[in-house]
Order: sequence, then structure tokens, then C-alpha cells
Amino acid sequence: MNNRICKWYNNSDSPVLFMIDDLANTWVDTNKNGIIDAGEDWGYNKYNSNSSVKYLEDNILSKYEELKVTFFVPVGKRVGMLLKSEFAMHSKPINSDKKSKEFFFGLHNDKRYELAYHGTTHGKAGNTSSEFKQEWETFDNQETAIKTVKEGIDIFNDAIKERPLGGKYCGYTSNEFSDGSIDENEFLWWCRFCNLGTENEFKNNRLDKFVYGEDPNPVTNYDIKYFGKNNVIDIPTTVNGGELSSLYNFDKFGIKTILKLILRPYLVKKRLKILDYLIENKLVISVQEHISPARDDGKIQTPNIFTDKESLIKIFSKLRNKNIWYCTGSELAAYVYYRDNIDIKFEKDKIILNNEKLNKYQFNNLTLYIENYKTIEQPDGRVIPIVNNIVNIEIIAGEYKLY
Repeated sequence: MNNRICKWYNNSDSPVLFMIDDLANTWVDTNKNGIIDAGEDWGYNKYNSNSSVKYLEDNILSKYEELKVTFFVPVGKRVGMLLKSEFAMHSKPINSDKKSKEFFFGLHNDKRYELAYHGTTHGKAGNTSSEFKQEWETFDNQETAIKTVKEGIDIFNDAIKERPLGGKYCGYTSNEFSDGSIDENEFLWWCRFCNLGTENEFKNNRLDKFVYGEDPNPVTNYDIKYFGKNNVIDIPTTVNGGELSSLYNFDKFGIKTILKLILRPYLVKKRLKILDYLIENKLVISVQEHISPARDDGKIQTPNIFTDKESLIKIFSKLRNKNIWYCTGSELAAYVYYRDNIDIKFEKDKIILNNEKLNKYQFNNLTLYIENYKTIEQPDGRVIPIVNNIVNIEIIAGEYKLY
């Protein structure tokens, strides 16, 4: 028999994550009127008028209720790009007051969402945008890196009432001290690499290097990896949420615009071939976005959910009828952790799970491929049908009987 653990939950072809960066207790006054207008909010405005989270829910998530979002949160006072800017940036830690704590705590405990760690300040401002330093590239020794991350975890824990399971390097930028700060602080998972590109870039191995120590192998760049002595699960970023935005957003109407409109169906299909490639090869689909387009240097933060609304709708519409698993970063990592660490024995008429690492995470399920049986009885007595040789079980130490 070929009984085994399936690569992904529910025997899906690919997991799908919607990853949104820089949800923070921040807003940027890009029009200098002293009021939070549409697109200026990074999370500071909670669910009030012109809230970016509310925009996300009303304009994108309402159309795709199956989606789950992992927000990456700078937990401290988020700095701007510039030391001196004409655009005011208002920011404070996520645990600065009761209402802020309630907002971020409520999001994390919404079944559609999770909050993940994205640094304290996000970095160090410069005299120009090009001089801005991302947070993990500012550390000049291991001790400082570990200590700063620990302090950020404490802020997160104070607001959310639990420590973050995962996170992401700010700007996907790191140095030789970065991985150690994540490993030593015992994160379950992390996003180190940004591998946004097209199918041809993937096949020709011409992916740009975005981060210190990036794996040059294109196959593993689009799949789960591990790093550190604690085997931190490394989740790649694989799809640009704004991949199609240039086909829908036009500053002026001219010959190029007309050509884009005429060729748009063909160009959409071509650009979304990356989704087909990832699904066909059972690789990770992680869609990258930002919560706001506003920056204190006057530039547009890309990709972002406002500019990319139509692009995101096309991406998620294409995925809707595929065999995929919508999950958060922590759900994906928990499944991978169990898949790769569980002590499982497939025997005649039974399966035995015996592992001290069971029930470690809230997501506590495993998908099995089982031949020649119709049902499985869990150790707790629950009987589950095996459909087309596939069954999802709860992870419970003991004997599973096959019938």
C-alpha cells in the first residue's frame, strides 16, 4: 500500500496565503489636511471612517469569504522613510492605549486573520529614501538583534495576549545576525525571501536576490524551507498582488492605453501563468500586499490593496475553482511541522501516532492518503469517512482503526 501523509492539508495542490505588510498603529497625512483620508491609514484609524482594514473587508474580502489574511505588524512606533519630511507621519506602539490593544487583539482573534511580527520601528530613517535602513540590516551584532526582537515580542504579547508564532523581515532585507535573532527567539515560522516574478523568470533561474543568504535554487525558492538550529519554517513570498495593476490603472489615455485595453485578456492570462505553475508543482502561493499606499516621502507604497484592488480580484477569481487551501502563515507552518515531525506508523488495519510534539499548535490536523479502506476511527472514538482515499484527521496520540 502507498499510505502516506499528504503534502498539504485536505490534499490541496497548493496553500494560499494573503500576506499584508505594515498593519501598524500609524497614519500618514499625504495631503496635509490633518484628517485621515482614504488610503492614509495603516491601522491607526481602526474601524473608523477611512479605515484601511474596513476598505479591505468591504472591497476585497467581502467577495472572497474563503480568504484568510496574515497581517505583518511593526509593533512599536513605526518610523518614516525620512528624518525630515513635509508629510506628517503619526505613529505609536500597538499597546499604547486600551483602544489600540482592543483593535489589534480583536483582529488576531478573528478567524479570518492572524497578526505576525514585523519588527519594532521597521528600520532607521535617512536623509533621503535611499538612505533608509530596514530594521534587520541595522543590527551590528547578534546580541542586539536578539534583544531587540525580544523587546518587540513583549510589546506584541502585551497587546495580543500571546506571542507571535511567525513574522517577516522588513523589506525582506537581512544580514549575518538576522537569522540568529529569529532562531534564538523560537519563532515557528518566518518569511525571509521575496521571490516575486514571472513563470519565465522562475524557469530560467533569474530571480533577483532580495536578502542576505538567499537560496539560489528556484525550486526551493517557491517551497517550504528550514533554517537555524530550531528548524524555523521558512515560507516564501511568491505572487505580487499588483501583478495586473498596470493593466487596469491608467494615468492618461493614449495609444499605449488603447493597446493595453485591447490586449488585456491575453496579458492577464499570460501574467497569471505563475499561478498555474505553482499549482501544478504543488508549491506555495503567497500573495504580497501592503495595507496602505501612503509614505512620508510622498511616494506610493507598492504593492498596496488600494492600487491593486482589480488585480487582486482577478488573482483570487482565478484561484476560486482550484484545489487549494486558504490558510494563515501559522496554519501552514503548523501543518508542515506535524507533517515533517510526527511519529506515524501505517500498519494493517490501523495507524499509530506516538509523538511528544502533538497538540503543540491550535491548528491540529493532518491529511492522510489511505488505500483500500472506507472509514477511520480516531482514538477518541470519532469515525470519519475516507473519500477518494483522502481523510482529514485530528492529531491525537494513540491508535486509529481502519475499516
